[in-house]
Amino acid sequence: MKILLAEDDEILVDVLVKALTTQHYIVEVATDGQMAWELAEQYPYDLIVLDVGLPSLDGISICRRLRSQGNLTPILLLTAKD
Repeated sequence: MKILLAEDDEILVDVLVKALTTQHYIVEVATDGQMAWELAEQYPYDLIVLDVGLPSLDGISICRRLRSQGNLTPILLLTAKD
């Protein structure tokens, strides 16, 4: 299973990548919204994990763009907001 992880918090990225790769998932990391958008357009993923508060392009906007293009890849949104 190939996962796109879009997160700008380095500590959280390290924890998630270690946990997911231990479970034999392939994880690609994008540290900003633009990078996440470009990767999501170019490569197929089984799951996309998006931080809501990404720099340059937020996770909700990426989700909307993907859905408007007919991309049905499961998306998990992460947020530190209340």
